[in-house]
Amino acid sequence: MAEQQRLQEAGYAPIHFSSLFPISQYIMVGQNLNGPAAAPVGRAKAAPVESLTQLRAVLNGSARLLILDLEFFQAGNQNHIFQLAGRIYGQAEKFNYYFFNSQQTETRQLQFLRRYDVPFSQAQQYTVKHQLPRIINLVASLAPDYLVSWDNSQDFKALQRAANRLALPKQNRFWNTIQAIDLEKLVAQQVWNGQKALGLKKMCQLLKLLPFKFHQAQHDVRAIEAILKFYSLDLSRELLL
Repeated sequence: MAEQQRLQEAGYAPIHFSSLFPISQYIMVGQNLNGPAAAPVGRAKAAPVESLTQLRAVLNGSARLLILDLEFFQAGNQNHIFQLAGRIYGQAEKFNYYFFNSQQTETRQLQFLRRYDVPFSQAQQYTVKHQLPRIINLVASLAPDYLVSWDNSQDFKALQRAANRLALPKQNRFWNTIQAIDLEKLVAQQVWNGQKALGLKKMCQLLKLLPFKFHQAQHDVRAIEAILKFYSLDLSRELLL
């Protein structure tokens, strides 16, 4: 309750969805999110992050980092987005979207309708077609300098396919306009000498981080944030203390 009060005071209104599941979801909503997808105005792309030293400097500076994670289901030999979550590193702002898709199994469609407590006739309001422009506006309102993911290749491809289907202007596609940090790739290059990267769960286990519910986007972004907090430390100093 205290977190929700702080968010409301900061201008974010939580929308609650009743659910038959043991958890409830809420989406942080900024202002003017229902209009056409808008591009950020007057923002230059941040400098790339190519080392853990540069990452530590960014994490301890004034830059805003949006941690992003997507989850998929497969239909017709193609991945389709069914969840997208994000949170600003070190801040309270966060969001979590689930998407309805008629290509999902009947069981998953029913789970979705129960989660959001909406009739099937209104489910189309929760498709990628209707929600992606809203998410683009939300990201623009958050004004991040960096977009952080743990292996962003599939995420960005799926977003790009969706944007192409919707004919969204290229300048509105935040995954192209905001400087991206693929944390999995960066760690693989800097720690494992370019060897095959580790999965998010394995990385958290190696760092002895608290267990997370992996493969749920709202929890994966928390796990990524925990890894970022680890690399925000000056390990050459911290390990000596």
